[in-house]
Amino acid sequence: MRFSLPSGRRLRRRAEFQRVFDGGRRAHGRYLTIVVSPAEGGVTRLGIVASRKIGGAVRRNRAKRLIREIFRTELPPERATDVVVIAKQAAVRAKVMEVTSDYRATLNRLGLDLSNS
Repeated sequence: MRFSLPSGRRLRRRAEFQRVFDGGRRAHGRYLTIVVSPAEGGVTRLGIVASRKIGGAVRRNRAKRLIREIFRTELPPERATDVVVIAKQAAVRAKVMEVTSDYRATLNRLGLDLSNS
């Protein structure tokens, strides 16, 4: 079993991020800010923003790994969506379950029902 997020499920280019930021809906949580937009393809994709406000490279990379793992293990929204997650500084010190519940609650506020949850 592979534990990585395939490249087809990631937002990679600046233009992809910009499309989500320009036309997406935004909701704030305690540990994350999430911006969503309908996907152009048929698959839900993830983009992560971890600015230097979070800390050095080690802290930013930990936050990104945590968010990728939550996205990978949680069931995707019922319809194909591009999701950009902006990590907040508090996410680095939070427990995985706290960030996971914040992720779910923030998606629910955006009106995205997670499949079978």
